[in-house]
Formats: sequence, structure tokens, C-alpha cells
Amino acid sequence: MTRTLITNSTLVTMDDEHGILPVGDLLIEDGRIAAIGTDLASSIDRSSCEVIDGTNLIAIPGLINAHIHMWQTAVRGFGVDWTGIEHHFHMQTEFVPVYTPDDIRASEYFGALNLINGGITTVYEWCHGNRTPDHSDAAIDGLDKSGIRAKFIHGTVKTLPQPGQPHFSEIPHPREEAIRLRRLHSSDDARITLALGFLGPEYSPIEVCRQDFQLAHELGIWSSAHAHGRPGKVPGGYVGLAKEGLLKGRHNGVHLNSAKDEELLALLDNGCSITATSQTEIGSGGREPLIRRVQELGGAPSIGTDSEANTSADMLECMRWSLIIQRLFNNIEKARKETVEAPASTNAVSRDKPLPPRINPGSYDALYWATMGNAKAFGLDHRIGSLTVGKSADITLIRRTGVNLAPAINPVDAIVSFANPSNVDTVMVEGRVLKRNGVLVEQAAAERAAVDLRRRAERVIAESGARI
Repeated sequence: MTRTLITNSTLVTMDDEHGILPVGDLLIEDGRIAAIGTDLASSIDRSSCEVIDGTNLIAIPGLINAHIHMWQTAVRGFGVDWTGIEHHFHMQTEFVPVYTPDDIRASEYFGALNLINGGITTVYEWCHGNRTPDHSDAAIDGLDKSGIRAKFIHGTVKTLPQPGQPHFSEIPHPREEAIRLRRLHSSDDARITLALGFLGPEYSPIEVCRQDFQLAHELGIWSSAHAHGRPGKVPGGYVGLAKEGLLKGRHNGVHLNSAKDEELLALLDNGCSITATSQTEIGSGGREPLIRRVQELGGAPSIGTDSEANTSADMLECMRWSLIIQRLFNNIEKARKETVEAPASTNAVSRDKPLPPRINPGSYDALYWATMGNAKAFGLDHRIGSLTVGKSADITLIRRTGVNLAPAINPVDAIVSFANPSNVDTVMVEGRVLKRNGVLVEQAAAERAAVDLRRRAERVIAESGARI
């Protein structure tokens, strides 16, 4: 039995039973959380376990990125000013045809190391650059090599056809390839698991949707699709799919900013989830990201970062931006309803007046979205998302003494509003340490991979014909 004891840290458990422990201990046995308490260390033989001194550290559940295209890491930072249409054209029609399996492997590996460095222990990788089985196998290999927990979402390539070829919207998800991958990744309890990323009701007609949703149902795995809530190939979008009986749970819709409540309810009432990528969504449109509306309709908000080409994969930053953007839309709606000008806040303060409610949503909400909310998005909340006895020991330790973070009196406020990857001291997946004392265990490999990735990026851009 392997045992690790974390002592004297502040534990932000995201678990209703334990809440936040200002000073506590956490015991890990064989990759799972075995005990949580305020005085565990006195009853445990320290010679039987590795001890991590948690003094000045804040322990949180490992962060989860619920939507990212990490296969694009090789062209990170190339396309920040692109519109959505230009992004899809360059990525799918120019880059995908020249990406090799080794390019995909390198992107996934290096991208995953970046996530780990920022305290992320789980990623839902929506990979739609996998034009051959070799590309998919390489992507999974890169993820696995990094040590991160990953749900590999086998995506649909959307390369525009040559004359005489069928449009991608007319082609069902490749059945035999999905069956092959499911055979190779049959366990839903492994560190690397499988999901299908298919076209969905906005990109494909009902005939294709029938085949795709049935395929995911037959294989017993989750699926995911991009949608914006705008008129697409299936009338009514997800409402149309619900009427067809195709929504049987275990499906994740991404974006959906323009969707009416009826379409969101069609998903939520059928055991599905909805993920927002606030930064990219407001960058290409003015519709409110789906955090408030999902919560008001009874769902659990879920957040991700989206494309590596134009948005940082940092979930600390993603929490911060998701919170600020949601507050902005809340304030816009509040101002729209106000008919009387409120006095300046300093003129409304007096000793005998009660203080108004605090700003909503709050920092704890944002941390919940990035942990338990994202765990629920693909049905993994029984395994990850909180520091709970019996769950996997996916843990992030944040050092509170950084010049940008200290004194970190309120640990949640400090993490959500001030922390960055430099403050991440230790990262563990299933009890295995992947970052220690602020340095990646694979730091030397990461530095070599960075040089290799630059070479690959230059070749991909040159061969694709894209211009910087």
C-alpha cells in the first residue's frame, strides 16, 4: 500500500460535510482519499507514508477543464483575431490535412503538461483534428504519457470537401472507428476514458443525428456536440432530438448561447449537461454565456477554455473570466430593469443601515464550476471534483505566500481572483505527484517538447499555406 499524508494545509474540500478546514490533514492510500480531519497526523505512523508539509498551502480538488481543443496546441497563439468562420476554415480545412499523428501526439502531451502546471488534473479533450485512426491513437498516447486524467472525445473532422465529395454534415460519425476505440478503452474507471464528439443538431440533419446518438448509446459512452442555439440542420435543435427520443442522457452540449429555455430544458430534463466557454463566446458574439440560465433551470454550470489557438487553457484564469463575464451580464440586466438612479454607494452607507447582499455569483461559485460542476458535466462527480473520502486523490496545492497572493486570508477569494500557475505548488492525479515544489516532474521533457513544438508549428503553417 502506498500512502501520502498532507499535513497542516487549508482544505477547501468542495464537499458539504467538510466544507473549508482552516488547518487540516489529508491521507491518501493507493491513489484514493482515505481520511480527512483536523488532527490525523497524530494518529498516523509517518514512517509508513510520504509526508507533504502543507503549511502555507491551500488544498483544493484538482481543477477540471470541461472543454478544450488541445490538439491545436501546436498552433497556440495563431488566430487570436480570427472570427469564428475564419477559425473553422483555417483549422479544419487548412491545418487538419497537414497535421501528422506525431503533431497530434506532441500537441496533446505538451498541452497536458501546461494544464498540469496550472493545477488542472482532468481534461475533456474535444479532438476533431483526428483524420485517421493513427491520429486518434497518437492523441491518446500523448495524453496518457503526460499523466493527466482525460476523457478523449473522439471528434468529427469538418474539413470542407473537394468538388464531388460529400459535405461533412452528411457523414455519420465513423462507426467502426468508434467501436475500435471503445474496444481499446472499455473501462469507464480508467484514467483515460472515451467519449464521442459528433456533429449534433446544428451541423447534421436528423438522419445523421439518429445514427450518431444511437452509436453512443450502443457503446454506453458519453457524447458531446457544439451548438449555438441558432437554426441548424434539425428543426428545433435539441427539442427536435428530444421529440425523436434521441436524448437518453450522457450527452454534453457546448455553447448554446442563443438557445431558448425550451432547448436547454430538453437537455437538462433528459440527464444531459451544458458547458460554457465564456471567453471565446463573448469574443465572437454578444450573447450571455450559459452559466446563470443553466443554474436557474436546475442544471450544474460547467466551464471550459475552448481553442488553444486563441484562448489560454489556464483554468484559474477561466474561473476568473467566467465569474466577471457573468457578473457583467447580470449587471446589464439589472440596469435594464432599474427605473430610478441609485445614489453613489458611499452616499448610501450609514452605521444603522444593513449591508446589501454580496455580489452574485461569488468566488465559491466559480470554484464550484471548475471542480464539481465540471465533474458532473460528464458524470464523473462520484470520482473527482471534491476532496471526499473514497474519491480519487486528484489534488492541487496552492502556495499562499506568493507576492501576488499573500496573505490569502480568504482562500477561495485568493485562488479565484488572484492565483496563477506560478502559485501552484503540487499537483497529484490518483495520488501520483506530477508537479512538486512549483516545478513539473516532467520539466526537462517539457522544455524539449517546447522546442519540438515550435518546429512542428512552423511546418504546419508553411504546408497549410496560412499566413502569419
